[in-house]
Amino acid sequence: MSIPGSYTEKELQLKIAEGDEAAFREIFQRYVELVRKNLYSVTKSDVATDDLVQETFLRIWLHRDKLPEIERFRSWALHIAYNLGFTYLRNIKMHQKLVGQLQVAAPDPVQFEPEQATQFTMLSGLIKQTVEKLPGQQRKIYRLSRESGLRPGEIAVKLGLSESTVKNTLTPALKNIREAISNAGYGLLVDAAILLIIFFY
Repeated sequence: MSIPGSYTEKELQLKIAEGDEAAFREIFQRYVELVRKNLYSVTKSDVATDDLVQETFLRIWLHRDKLPEIERFRSWALHIAYNLGFTYLRNIKMHQKLVGQLQVAAPDPVQFEPEQATQFTMLSGLIKQTVEKLPGQQRKIYRLSRESGLRPGEIAVKLGLSESTVKNTLTPALKNIREAISNAGYGLLVDAAILLIIFFY
């Protein structure tokens, strides 16, 4: 019986391709800090980095059938992580541009095409309802983060909590909102209307 850490990287890849969860956990432990470090260098956000680390390894697992053909797992994993990180940055830049425009003129659904205006109104109501249904602490931390623009450390000081508690509370709050949008039949960040709503509610 092989001891933990005794497998070569290629052996782990082949085992993961066959659905071996123990091998996946081992390769996760080997690379999680490297992936986290590289993602943080892109996002400069602890919360975003934590989400994207999870997404990176989720994608590795979902595409494990490709692993037997991968020559350099490290490069492949970091390529996935960087793609996710830069997609995150592009979305943030789109957000900032839209919010800057709305500082001059408040968002008004009638400025959109009829179909967009309807979508904006429906999503606005959906997110308001979802935020109101969040547990008290999640709702409070979400609003301080998204409405007041406070960083996790600042929220922690304001509420007398640890920064890790703030992060661990904000992550499920955002997940609940994303799931509500997805379950309602909308893809995340599919157009300007959704981007505006994510920022304003």
